[in-house]
Amino acid sequence: MKRLWIAAALLLALLGASLANAWYAQSLTDSMREQLRLAQALTKQDDWDKAELLTRQAYEDWQKNHFYFHTAMRHSDTDQILRAFRSVLEYLELQEPDQYNAANADLMAQLELLAEMEQPTVVNVL
Repeated sequence: MKRLWIAAALLLALLGASLANAWYAQSLTDSMREQLRLAQALTKQDDWDKAELLTRQAYEDWQKNHFYFHTAMRHSDTDQILRAFRSVLEYLELQEPDQYNAANADLMAQLELLAEMEQPTVVNVL
């Protein structure tokens, strides 16, 4: 009977860690996506400098959490987001609205999908 309780406690601990990881990933990516959304709104007002500043802040947030993302997520997904950040920053420097808008939308979608992979949903369990 003691083994059953130990196994149940381990399962609950793993479930708790999984839920905490999902919450943490969601909060990190939501914050970055909001910064990118605000930056995109600024480019529509031709305020490219502030948009670049917000995007760089989001990129710095990504870099600060680099270890976490590479530890908890698939490397191919995190590498793709890194490439997307660099593309967005390049389009900001060039002030290319069409390419920037497309690249920024793609980056925000990738961040959303990254967090979604960690959520406890039926799709992710199956």
